Amino acid sequence: MFETVPPSFEPLRHLQIPSDIDVPFDFSCGIEMLDLNQILIDKLGIDKEKNIRLCRSCYNQLSKGHLPAESLANFRWLGDVPEQLKSLTWIEELLISRAHVCGSIIRLGQRNNPNAFLGIKGHVVFIPQDTTRLIDLLPMAPSSLPDVVKVVWTGKSAPDKNQLRSRFNVRKDKVYNALKWLVNNHEDYKNHVSINETMINDWDPEFVAVELLESIGRVSDPSAEDACRDGFAMDDPDNDDNADDLPLTSSGIVDTNNIAEIPDSTTLARLAQLKDDITINVITGSKILNQYDCPTYFTSAFPCIFPYGTGKHLDPRRQHKLSLLAWVTLLLRHSSRSACLQTL
Repeated sequence: MFETVPPSFEPLRHLQIPSDIDVPFDFSCGIEMLDLNQILIDKLGIDKEKNIRLCRSCYNQLSKGHLPAESLANFRWLGDVPEQLKSLTWIEELLISRAHVCGSIIRLGQRNNPNAFLGIKGHVVFIPQDTTRLIDLLPMAPSSLPDVVKVVWTGKSAPDKNQLRSRFNVRKDKVYNALKWLVNNHEDYKNHVSINETMINDWDPEFVAVELLESIGRVSDPSAEDACRDGFAMDDPDNDDNADDLPLTSSGIVDTNNIAEIPDSTTLARLAQLKDDITINVITGSKILNQYDCPTYFTSAFPCIFPYGTGKHLDPRRQHKLSLLAWVTLLLRHSSRSACLQTL
């Protein structure tokens, strides 16, 4: 439910950004009174008559003189994605990310939609990753890509790697310009990341990530391709052979290239499913990065979702703390920027 209020609605002053806080982008909404007073309102929540639509929860909290925990003014602002970070391929984004908290398995097959990359099904998949530190020299070497992503080919015939080369293409200028923008504008990259100019200078203007292409695995049984679409499964609980604990065999399919859904929404949905009992890291002798005490855990891993590094899940300046679940839920709610009306 929403409440429509005029821009003169006095409690809106609780959405004012303090003068000593630097918001790294222009958040003016076009309403003079709000802009002059540094009041942060999402532009998509303003109609043609310049009235503002607030969700019932935020309206009630503002009316009581409180800053809503869900509001962007509660240190949740992200900013629009700049041109330099738009249209990056999945490989190019991996090369410029400071952390890789999600390993990806990409399945290619003879019967696939030529534009789709689908996840494969299984019980437990281990992808060893160095999650002990944030990378401070970027871009990542293309030879390291097999450490964070695995490509599997399904089909009776062997993959024609010459036909697949376009799917593993990297554009030098796109990667370099994205990195330069991040180093100048992203909280996690400023004063922390150096660009490996020597390596980039050795790149061709466009090249294929050969190491990843050559690492393709193969599943020759085409029935596996159909089986992976079965969704979630569990053994029959009424089976008399099940005497004690029920043997669970969960399975699923993940659109890892975000073809079927909005890219940001898909990634955030995967973050929302992170639980203590499904994340396993085994590294000896080092402290592992984790979401409980590392504010840059997500913003460094997904720079195209958090272009300025703002809106972190942990921020000591936040008046109202947000749990990880609440933080991800709000990001999901606001991820479809061009289609959905946002709260504040």
